[in-house]
Amino acid sequence: MEIIWVVVILVGAVTLFVTDRMPVDQVALLVLGALLLSGVLTPAEALSGLSHPATVTLGAMLFLSAGLQKTGAVAVLGRWLVRRGRNRTLLLLGLMPGVGVSSAFINNTATVTVFLPMVPSAAAARKVSASKLLIPLSHASQFGGVCTLIGTSTNPVVHGISQQAGLGGFELFEFAALGGVMFAAGTVYLWVVSPWLLPDRRGAELTQNDQLGPYITEVPVTADSPLLGRTVLEARLGEEHDGTVLELIRGERKVWAPLREPLREGDICWCAGG
Repeated sequence: MEIIWVVVILVGAVTLFVTDRMPVDQVALLVLGALLLSGVLTPAEALSGLSHPATVTLGAMLFLSAGLQKTGAVAVLGRWLVRRGRNRTLLLLGLMPGVGVSSAFINNTATVTVFLPMVPSAAAARKVSASKLLIPLSHASQFGGVCTLIGTSTNPVVHGISQQAGLGGFELFEFAALGGVMFAAGTVYLWVVSPWLLPDRRGAELTQNDQLGPYITEVPVTADSPLLGRTVLEARLGEEHDGTVLELIRGERKVWAPLREPLREGDICWCAGG
């Protein structure tokens, strides 16, 4: 019966993961509760993971990722790389190593979250399809994550299991050699084949059929923008586009809640949308 319960719970968990009807953390707790109530796990076994070294390591990784993200350290690197790329080739070659190095030390999701708002803005400024950069961005975070012990959540778990089995653990950069080879090969592959394999879609096409939740992104004011000379209130961005301008960046100057600030060419608006 234990085998049957495990199979049923596994099928249910995979179904919930695929359909995305519930958050991942809730599904994980449901799986743990189901295994406990069915008798597959004892209470001691169900709670043993909370004291596992891998769990503590994963928690520390989240603190590290949040610190680097909140302080803007990764964002500074991202902006510098994006500005250096004058075309698709240079942008891709600068973006992927930057994302890879960042994701080697912080959570992959946090790295992509920091870089994600910059890519569409850079693509629009250089008249490059954003769809040809977003997939390489995601893959670069995966490539970099396997280069160190803390780069991805799977590595600390395997490290703990290996120690429990008496086989010893892994060092921080023990995966670096193999991960570096995979990262280099993946970067070259995406750089060469992405122009032909990835679709050429503009921003409007990327979001036409998608239902986007709340997000924050950069919106540059270009020379031909109808917003030039108008304030946020006059443009009625919140009413017509369901967006809120949180901050205006003009060179080295930052303006919070710039409702009455006339927009100029080169301004960058940090907007929250839903």
